[in-house]
Amino acid sequence: MTTNLITRYLEYKKKHLTSYTLSLFTDKEYKNYEIECLKKYIDNYVEVFYHQRFETLGNGVKPDQNTIEIEQEGMRLELLDALQAREIIESNSSYTRKKEIIEETKEYAKAVITFDQKKVVEEKIEEVITDITINVSKKFPVLQNAITTWIKKYKEEQKIIKKLLEENKTFVLNQAPYQENLWELTLLTNIKQLNTYKHSLVKRVEVDQKVEVEKLKVIAMIVNQIILGQIIRKESIGNYIIPIKEEIWQEKTDIEEVLNLLNDKILKEHIYLGVSYNILSNSKKLQEKKQEGYRFACYQDFTHILDIPTKISTIDTSNLFSYLVVTGCKAKDVSTIEKEEPSIIKQIFFRKDR
Repeated sequence: MTTNLITRYLEYKKKHLTSYTLSLFTDKEYKNYEIECLKKYIDNYVEVFYHQRFETLGNGVKPDQNTIEIEQEGMRLELLDALQAREIIESNSSYTRKKEIIEETKEYAKAVITFDQKKVVEEKIEEVITDITINVSKKFPVLQNAITTWIKKYKEEQKIIKKLLEENKTFVLNQAPYQENLWELTLLTNIKQLNTYKHSLVKRVEVDQKVEVEKLKVIAMIVNQIILGQIIRKESIGNYIIPIKEEIWQEKTDIEEVLNLLNDKILKEHIYLGVSYNILSNSKKLQEKKQEGYRFACYQDFTHILDIPTKISTIDTSNLFSYLVVTGCKAKDVSTIEKEEPSIIKQIFFRKDR
């Protein structure tokens, strides 16, 4: 199974934030337990802030500094409970030290979380890391080379991020805007100077289903990259619609390959997959995908539909779609469609010329 870029990056981020924290202080005798505690705090933070998955609080809560602190405190109590359950098999000195480590690692992790929350220009990175390290050293022991180690690890991370966000020069996305912060994505290939025969050949190849699936995978990988860049730069994350041809939806293996590249909570919240009403309403498998968090936009041709209001109402009340994109209709029906006010789907759009 192919893992999408966002999931891979956030797993990498957990490891790197833990590594930042170990730059501040490492207890040689209890290093393994220290790492165990740090991983718990950092995992909790990343899941809360980036995936909005809460252990202490309920869903639907905004992941701000207060929320993060509540969740971190919940993790501290969980670690203490786990340690207390082992008290009978721990020596007094080990139990006491591990209890201290739970408290200390929470504060060390807090320092690194504070850094991760900041939107800092490159020129100020060393200054920010120095300030955070000095503040920690006022309460807890800090390694002598903490600042230089942390800065070195940060620079290594930036090289990896730069590589991850490197632009693909062969393929680019055509982003057709529907409203503020919502685009439809299709793929453009950067092939130049084709004669008539070669151009015709490319067109014939492009309609092949296997090629269509590969194109969709490329779109999924590029939008992964776009959203990852927005996450890293701490920008507002965009919303994107990806239209998918009906024959691809009907091939289970093909569509699974595409969905795997979008199988992350962040991606599912910001990407809408284009599918016709008939395909989604008649497919239990695809409806299960909606239950898994995938979101859908209905691509519907109204050219041969006589009762347009009823059809729109059926699409709307199905609770399967977030948007309706009109792919075709008679000129006289445009005003009828424009007058419709759906109650469940967010909005109706007429598909843009590509």
